[in-house]
Amino acid sequence: MASNNTENQPPLSPPLSTRKPSTRNAIHAFFTPRHRARAPLGEVSTTSSTRNVSGPQTAAASPATPVSTSAVVLAKNVHLLSPEDSPSNRLSKKARRNLFPSDTKENFSKEPLFAEMPKSVKGKKLFAEASTGEKSAGVFGDEEKKEEKVVKERPKRIRPTTANRVLMRMLGSGSMTGARSVGGHHCLDWRYEVEGFYSRPEDVHLVYTPEQKPALPFTAAACHQNSLVGIGDESGGVRLLETEKDLAPGFSKVYLGIICHDNAVFDISWSPDDHQLATASGDQTARVFDVATQTCTNVLVGHRSSVKQAAFNPRNPSILSTCSRDGNIHIWDLRCVGTPSSLGNHITEHKPVNSILLAHSEPTPRKASARAEVSVTAVTWMINKDNTIATACEANSCIKIWDIRSTHSKRKHPLAVESSATPAHHQGPRHRPFGLNCLSLSPDGTRMYAMCRDSIVYAYSTNHISQGPIHGYTHPRLHASTFYVKCSVSPDGGLLGTGSGDGIAVVFPTDERYLDGNLYSSGVLHPEDGGPVVGGPESTTTSNKKKAGGSLQAANYLKVGKGTALVRGHEKEVTDVTWSVGGELVAISDDLQVRCWRNDDEGVKAEELRVGGEEEGRRWGWGWAEKGN
Repeated sequence: MASNNTENQPPLSPPLSTRKPSTRNAIHAFFTPRHRARAPLGEVSTTSSTRNVSGPQTAAASPATPVSTSAVVLAKNVHLLSPEDSPSNRLSKKARRNLFPSDTKENFSKEPLFAEMPKSVKGKKLFAEASTGEKSAGVFGDEEKKEEKVVKERPKRIRPTTANRVLMRMLGSGSMTGARSVGGHHCLDWRYEVEGFYSRPEDVHLVYTPEQKPALPFTAAACHQNSLVGIGDESGGVRLLETEKDLAPGFSKVYLGIICHDNAVFDISWSPDDHQLATASGDQTARVFDVATQTCTNVLVGHRSSVKQAAFNPRNPSILSTCSRDGNIHIWDLRCVGTPSSLGNHITEHKPVNSILLAHSEPTPRKASARAEVSVTAVTWMINKDNTIATACEANSCIKIWDIRSTHSKRKHPLAVESSATPAHHQGPRHRPFGLNCLSLSPDGTRMYAMCRDSIVYAYSTNHISQGPIHGYTHPRLHASTFYVKCSVSPDGGLLGTGSGDGIAVVFPTDERYLDGNLYSSGVLHPEDGGPVVGGPESTTTSNKKKAGGSLQAANYLKVGKGTALVRGHEKEVTDVTWSVGGELVAISDDLQVRCWRNDDEGVKAEELRVGGEEEGRRWGWGWAEKGN
């Protein structure tokens, strides 16, 4: 019985032969299936060579061995190449040469035929083309067309970080990818950075004195360690506002008010720890206040005209610098012994420890020692350079770097450590110089932004400031019609905000990959240049190009950055702007309003305001960012 059961089952696989196959009957391992069903050789003799049929083993086993139906079906699906069909056979090689006569030895790769192919090659084709310009046919025939595909990575939206931006600027490149070119990137869109700003009706603060009289705001400065923002007005008061969303008492109400001067406050500056507040006033003095007690502690006396700006040293809160319309720059040290002030018993009056007289004035032709007073409009401390300050004036766009340890004499013209070159389009007999309104330094200290009267914000490299501006930022609705229009950089250095005489605030992304050298090369003019409205039918005529100044001329020499306007928030000129620690933009305007702009919902609310319409008063009291082009 056991023998009968064994005979009904299909035979097992025969043992491996110890005889080495000759070249004639060898079958390539690539074309031989590793796992196949074994069946009697008589069933597959129709597709195999004559050796399997004529052998004595086949003739003896064929009539005596019963074969199951499943084994026969499996055996018919197996196809073994004969030695004549093997790729190693010379006859098959000759047949392929006759079939593909264009293939030569040079067209085939020197690599093995069955070498492991790479899974993906970034940006390159998997199969190279032949030197003759035609695609090599190869052994695979039509399957080659499926393989000839460019492997592309899926585009991902990249938001630049401060760490990457600082690293690439230290390496001498403005691009986060390491390339020196500032061309566009397929994954980047500058509009994603700035189109999400909006302002609610409760984000508006009206500036009034304690006597309920309107007061014009002049300056705005945010604290370094908290979400408060200080606003200085023409009545001499400074009020603190809370910029945090939905936090009491809200932005529309005063968090804290301090009466600082009897004249207008033109500028305020916070100490690094936010414990002290310095003010620059039109009464020719600067004062320092203790914020906790709301009292004045020091009075800085020495200027002969209105003080334009005051700035704390970011590394030493006891040292300050001020500039004035009299053209002088003073350095103050609060640790020095002063004299009691007439304003109070606990107030100390200080004299400057160092002065740079007539810093931006040039000697007159008649008398070398006589110099005209040129107002110094801005002063700021250099972060990456110790004991140095940068100043600007109203006469031209030259920025000067000073060492506060150097002594200067009234009889000699003061010499700056370094001076910047003026923009190329400001030079020449047909062009006039433009003054600078303010200076703003990036958090990493590598870029300095200067608001110019030609309605362009110029960017300078602090390590090579003598070479002049490296690029600029402008907008068709950006008009620096007065010296009160200023700019400010966000705490992370990613955004640049400016005011405008057109009743709007403008926001620019500072990432240098967004710069465009052809932005205004088509002849689009600004209204203050005497040209038509942007996009008008006469915007590209020859007569209007001759009248062009500002951005059209700057685009011939510099890369220009794009930005978007924040509309429906103000009715008159927007003068000063500042950034809170949370990323909110606070702008002041001549319409007695202070407005807070937010970008905290990835642009959802701003998009609703842009496309929602005016039905049912849904836009009343709101402001939003325009859609960029």
